[in-house]
This record gives sequence, structure tokens and C-alpha cells, in this order.
Amino acid sequence: MPTEPADNLRRAVPGLSEDWPHRVAERIVRLVARIRKTTDRPSANLARRLVYGLVMIVLGILMFVFGVIGLVRLIDAYLPADVWATYALLGAFLSGIGLLLWAKRPRRAAS
Repeated sequence: MPTEPADNLRRAVPGLSEDWPHRVAERIVRLVARIRKTTDRPSANLARRLVYGLVMIVLGILMFVFGVIGLVRLIDAYLPADVWATYALLGAFLSGIGLLLWAKRPRRAAS
């Protein structure tokens, strides 16, 4: 069983100062902190933006679908004919918007 004091366990390496283990450890800690700073925050921000963006896209799609359903029910409640008249009215309206957007497109967009 070794009976050496704790000070003797810390042996000096020829050509290096006594505190070289401390300096090397500090250098490694600084390097790891710098790497973490440059990778951790940007990746966390990217993940946060991705999750929030996906949630917003899903909520936008749901709002659009529920809005169209509500619009169909609203028009159907006030239009005297059956539901086919509502479909024809909304179809004509959305087709008009599509034709307007088609006319506004750049000329060589399809080629």
C-alpha cells in the first residue's frame, strides 16, 4: 500500500511547468465551450424555427379547411337552392381568381 503524500503524486514532467495539467484542462474546457457556443445555439434556433414553422403550416391549413367548410355552410344557409348552387357559386368565384392570377403570371414562367 503506497504511503506517499498527495504532493508526491503530482510529478513534474521535464521541460514543463508544475501547473501544466491545469493549463491543459483549462484549454480543453475553453475549446469545448467555444465549439458548443458555435454549434448548440444555431442548431437549437434551427430546431425551434422548424417546429414553430410546421405548427404554423398545420394551423394555416386547418384554418383554410374550416374556413371553406364554414363558407359553404353559410352560403348554403342563405341560398334558396340546394348545396349544388353553393358549389357552383364558390367554383365560379375561385375559378375567376385562378384566371386572374393566370393572366398576371410572367410570360415565360412555364418554359
